[in-house]
Amino acid sequence: MKNILLPTDFSSNAKRAVRYALFVFGEKAKYTLLNTYEVPHAGAPMLISISDILAKESLKSLNKELEMLEEEFPDLVGKISVMTETGSPEQVVERLSNIANYDLVVMGTKGATGIKEVLIGSVASNLMQNVTIPVLAVPESATLSVPQKILFAVDDTTLNEGLFPSELAELTRKFDAELLILNVVPKGELQSVGNAKGNDRQPTSVFDGVKHSFQFVEGDNVNKAITEFAEPNKVDLLAMVTRKNDFFSKLFGSSSTKKMMQHVNVPIIAFH
Repeated sequence: MKNILLPTDFSSNAKRAVRYALFVFGEKAKYTLLNTYEVPHAGAPMLISISDILAKESLKSLNKELEMLEEEFPDLVGKISVMTETGSPEQVVERLSNIANYDLVVMGTKGATGIKEVLIGSVASNLMQNVTIPVLAVPESATLSVPQKILFAVDDTTLNEGLFPSELAELTRKFDAELLILNVVPKGELQSVGNAKGNDRQPTSVFDGVKHSFQFVEGDNVNKAITEFAEPNKVDLLAMVTRKNDFFSKLFGSSSTKKMMQHVNVPIIAFH
């Protein structure tokens, strides 16, 4: 993860996500702090004037934020650039992910007032489904610490076809973390599935040199099963693979996922 895109609207959750990325990935990456703005409909002369004003204000806010970040992370001076673009966050990030050399998008998620709950915002969930580079969603209450235990929740297709992203292996090695590969099976099928797939499966080549294990749990509610596995195992990061019209793609876009994430108070990374 050498080039990281950091969209921000300067909210507290966005600022937390930016700081999380800077702390976790450190000096070995370069960062682009991105703010977008949308120009309201107006006549041509007025449109140009409003656009100029919004662009200047955006850049002013970005430079102010950059100054604070460089003071907080002096080792990263010169590694953070700023960019202001017109358009919705989703449109701009999708476009940049296709034309620029970014390896990762890091975004904040919305926190519920007064409690430790987290909801994936619509922008983050849409990007998780639509952009081709990994997207990391960071809750406002996330601790600034390098992940030591990563939970990789996989569906049957990902597990059976070995669709394990090399970027996840790279991250796990970088963090010197432990990887738990979790597959949720229907109730009553754990023993047969365990025998067929093997709880003691041999390490896959993608994860050579990575401490990892395959875990199988029963549950008719996948969201609940993932949540109930993550909490007692003290997971620091939740990883998933999304594909167009597949199970996890639908899961990320559903209200049920948002309910699940109310109780998974850790960053979530999606690999397309």
